Amino acid sequence: MILEDHIAHINSLAFWKEFTFSKNKFMPQPGRELELADNLVWFGERAFVLQLKQREDATTDAAAELSWFRKKVLDKATSQIRDTIRFLAENEQICITNERGHAFNIKGAELTGITKIVVFLGASDLPDECWQKRFHLSRTVGFIHIIAAHDYLGILEKLRVPEDIYRYFVYREEVTQKIYETKTCVDEPDIMGAFLNEELMPTNKSRDVLQKFIQDFNEFDLSSLLGNLHDHINRSDRPHDYYRIMLEFARVPRSVWREVKTRLMLSLKALQKGEFVRPFRLTFPATDCAFMIAPLAPQIQATGPEGEKARIAGLRNLTDAAMYDGKASKGVGILVSKDAAYIQIDWHS
Repeated sequence: MILEDHIAHINSLAFWKEFTFSKNKFMPQPGRELELADNLVWFGERAFVLQLKQREDATTDAAAELSWFRKKVLDKATSQIRDTIRFLAENEQICITNERGHAFNIKGAELTGITKIVVFLGASDLPDECWQKRFHLSRTVGFIHIIAAHDYLGILEKLRVPEDIYRYFVYREEVTQKIYETKTCVDEPDIMGAFLNEELMPTNKSRDVLQKFIQDFNEFDLSSLLGNLHDHINRSDRPHDYYRIMLEFARVPRSVWREVKTRLMLSLKALQKGEFVRPFRLTFPATDCAFMIAPLAPQIQATGPEGEKARIAGLRNLTDAAMYDGKASKGVGILVSKDAAYIQIDWHS
């Protein structure tokens, strides 16, 4: 698998197909086709722009590999990142198509944070100084992350949640410049361990945190549910409205996913037992969003035209109440109910 396909695949897993764009050709003028970026992740006001460089004709000559790195990674790829930022500034909007095949217009003026990343896949004989190169400072676009493909994959596999991945790259930008200035000898796992342990600066022992890190997927992971949301929409007047739901989950950290999943499991447990429980709520002030999760009350019909009306009305009312009590301007509601042996999940945003 070539690097472009591999990055598109892992980005679509971490950021979902809805927010991953690998088909980024556009025509600012008739007859003139340009590429916005090799890969782009875009959710709300945030975007990751990625340029990808893979060594195809590897040699055992360290000098030749160093030359490739300087020309293709430090010069060409960073120049392409600058082009991406310029394209976003010069064009009011650019139409791009995500991995779901849905086209959207991205507007540079509406982006408040752009994370700029060059991912490279070098030869085994690439000199160590290249593997240690973690950033490039551009006079025009500022900080650009330089990261090996295996390290990029490790970040996404370990952090999983879009907001946590975004926060990691913010942290990485802060500390890598200090690492360079102080000539501190650390590797990417040290930086990741320091991030997870909330250390001000990584050390060569920070990676020890990764060995103790418990990846408790069953307790927090909602990616399988959210990533397949598109495939399980049976009824919707506006089928693309589910993007708003996914966007709110992309904006919150793992801790919120954990709390939502805890409440979802409690709702499913009550549903199976036929018990009435009060709606579960939580609010995340940083994004001004309230989350409501509840089982349908046992006495309410869940199926048929009347059941559908009751579920929709109840879900809207419960979500609105959660927003009001949480003093939030946005809300995501989840209502679970039973249709014979099957579980129905209704969403509202």
